Amino acid sequence: MLSRAWLRLLRPRRSALAVLAFLALSACATYHALPLSTAPQLLPAPKRALNMEQTALFALAHSPDLAVARSQTRLAIAKARQSDKLADPQFQAMGAPPTVHVPGLTDAYSLGLAEDLQGLLTQPARAEGARAKADQARLELAWSEVQTAQTSATLYAEAVLNAEKERALARLAAITRSQAQHSAQALRQHNTTIANAGSDLSASLDILSQRDAAARAALLARARLKALLGIEPNAALKLKTISDPPPISRGAVIQALAKVNDRRPDLLALRAGYHAQNEAVIAALLEQFPAMNVGFQRASDNTNVQTNGLTVTVNIPLFGSTEARIRTARASRAMLHAEYQARLDLTAADAWRTFHALVLLHRQVRELETAVPALGQMAARARAAYAEGNLSPSSYMLLETSLAAREGELLDLKQSLWQDTIALRTVLGLSPLDAAVDKES
Repeated sequence: MLSRAWLRLLRPRRSALAVLAFLALSACATYHALPLSTAPQLLPAPKRALNMEQTALFALAHSPDLAVARSQTRLAIAKARQSDKLADPQFQAMGAPPTVHVPGLTDAYSLGLAEDLQGLLTQPARAEGARAKADQARLELAWSEVQTAQTSATLYAEAVLNAEKERALARLAAITRSQAQHSAQALRQHNTTIANAGSDLSASLDILSQRDAAARAALLARARLKALLGIEPNAALKLKTISDPPPISRGAVIQALAKVNDRRPDLLALRAGYHAQNEAVIAALLEQFPAMNVGFQRASDNTNVQTNGLTVTVNIPLFGSTEARIRTARASRAMLHAEYQARLDLTAADAWRTFHALVLLHRQVRELETAVPALGQMAARARAAYAEGNLSPSSYMLLETSLAAREGELLDLKQSLWQDTIALRTVLGLSPLDAAVDKES
């Protein structure tokens, strides 16, 4: 319960205090519950087959990792906006009723309102730094989206090409298994040697092993792709086949590198972070001036003598804390400067390394795309000749296993071709999806 003296003190000032209380309460946020889910919230797979671009767009819209990244971005922006706010003014109230009842004595009181002037001095730098931090958070989210599109496209290529490799090896596995069974039967009938039968069985097992490895790789790529898309693990995700990605010329690499620091979101985010830290250096320099709180005070003593006055509180920088903050801010700025330059240098190195690898991959793919069909025709003729008894089993199996090896190698090269093409476009700040050349499956 408030004393009667306090009630008398507050009575003539009820209107002012009511206004202050209303303003304080009107700025208060209210509580809203946000219960946790008790079950996974995964999506069914789309009913129609998706191409590479559609898969990436689905990932951008529904990826659980991106949902987390967007929440982190909102948090970072909220923190940035919080850092540029002015300090709230401080209101002080004091009441001192007399302890003796003597005629003429009244309740003493003191009312004051103060504000930090140093906050006003550093506010422009802090506001500019907060805007840069918010920009940095948005750009880091944009880079996360680019990386999600890159990962989606890479997994798409892995899933599709490994599935194609599995189908090619499954066809050859059926042929080699049939031959191994035929050789085993001939061995039991003493119509062949154990060396020939063993060679056929070994070739069949090698093809089966390659087929199973391709099946596992396709299954893993699909599982990772479904997780990236936020799709149920057991859903049937249909993907269209893909053609070879178009080559990227040396001139395109040079042109893209010349503008990469103005295009790639992670480099722009580092620049925004450097700008924010530069404003932090400016704010630290301004803070070396003595911090000062200035306020207005109205008071009355027990004899009802009322006064109006100005209060000033000055922080005296004697022990070097301000200089330490300045050194820390400058060191942080130097670190961000070095990080940006290192990222820019690494970008050029990665771009040219990947470009030269792509030149080699394109040449190897062209050579195998010419050789494999010719080898396939020879294997088909050998298959007919073997069926007619005009070709030895060892020669026939040699052609079949050679065809399997070359087809598998070609599909592995195409997978590397896609991975490096997507990676190079991402490094250059270009859309990784522009490399997609899709055809209906």
